[in-house]
Amino acid sequence: MKKKILFVLLLIAGWTNVASAQNIVKAQYIEETELVAVVAHLAEVNGYAWDEEEAGVYDYFTDVDKYFAPYMSHPLISLVKKKLFGAGFNWHFPMHVALRLELKDNRITYKKDLKADFDGYYERITPKDEQKFIRLLEDFYTVSHFHDFFTQHRSLYAACEKAMQKAIEQIDFDWYRTFFGTRQNSSFHIYLGLLCGPGNYAIHQQTTSGMEYINAVMGCCSRNKEGKVYYGQEYTLPIIIHECNHSYCNPLNEEFWEDIQEKMTDFFRPNAKFYADEAYGSPILVANETFVEACAMRYLMSHPIKFDEETLEAYRDFFKMPEATAEAIMTRYLDLLIETDEQKKKFFMIRPIIEILEEREAKPELYPTMRDFMPRYIETINAFKL
Repeated sequence: MKKKILFVLLLIAGWTNVASAQNIVKAQYIEETELVAVVAHLAEVNGYAWDEEEAGVYDYFTDVDKYFAPYMSHPLISLVKKKLFGAGFNWHFPMHVALRLELKDNRITYKKDLKADFDGYYERITPKDEQKFIRLLEDFYTVSHFHDFFTQHRSLYAACEKAMQKAIEQIDFDWYRTFFGTRQNSSFHIYLGLLCGPGNYAIHQQTTSGMEYINAVMGCCSRNKEGKVYYGQEYTLPIIIHECNHSYCNPLNEEFWEDIQEKMTDFFRPNAKFYADEAYGSPILVANETFVEACAMRYLMSHPIKFDEETLEAYRDFFKMPEATAEAIMTRYLDLLIETDEQKKKFFMIRPIIEILEEREAKPELYPTMRDFMPRYIETINAFKL
């Protein structure tokens, strides 16, 4: 159990409560994302190729490898492996592509209502390569009889949806309105993907009519001691909050980037290789992750996780606090998450950002939205010293 706790802490560092009746969020396991994830897995793309200890539900990986072995020579796999992978088709981006596609009557079509180059989409793939990918993807879907594979595993996908829904229903999605400010025409969507392994990805989309989709594609699935698929609340809840935060935090950092770029670059340079190995290959990505994590910590401070008794006892043992209350364990748990972010992820500025976010919450009349608070945020970053 101690090893599991350590894994959980590291998993969250890479990133209660009733959902609003007006904004019911459902866990979805859809064919479009699974199709692209299978292709990324076969091409050994980062974020979709995991060893047995990391994979979570490794028997599913085995099923995928066995079923699709005859199609490894398909030109789509070669295109992804030899060209697209090196250009940026990795980590979150395959899911970004997948959520722009729609399967209908064995045809793959492009969702025409989405803004074409929103959130830097064409920085990782050219329109020409995208069309070639879609054309080959449709052929792969047909010749591999992908729908048959998907149908054979529907019961597993349904079990994932049911297990994740229990976690989603503990999340206060109205917090986003009160914490960041009201947004019109936006909705949350949680998609699942076993081939993401421990990975979880934020995908931000907008339609030509202005509708905003705040998407999180969640891996982080495992099996419990009974062999059932399982999403532990102690890591699933913080990660969902983290991934959804990206749709709010990233645009703010991008809007005010010139004001913090020099300071963030100074902190990035000495640790550039470390950050690149963590998939944060530029100063703005580190800035985004730090801001996102700080906001996630503020959520958890106001929405403590209700640990089940087994998990609570495990943390009492782990922290050597045998008589501790659930509240005390949650406080120690948050402290350790923040320490892990600072020391293992090198998000050096996370603690002062958490502190000023608390300051903002105490003065809502001065800062009605997070954008109103950005001058204070900028000031804190530029004043920070190691």
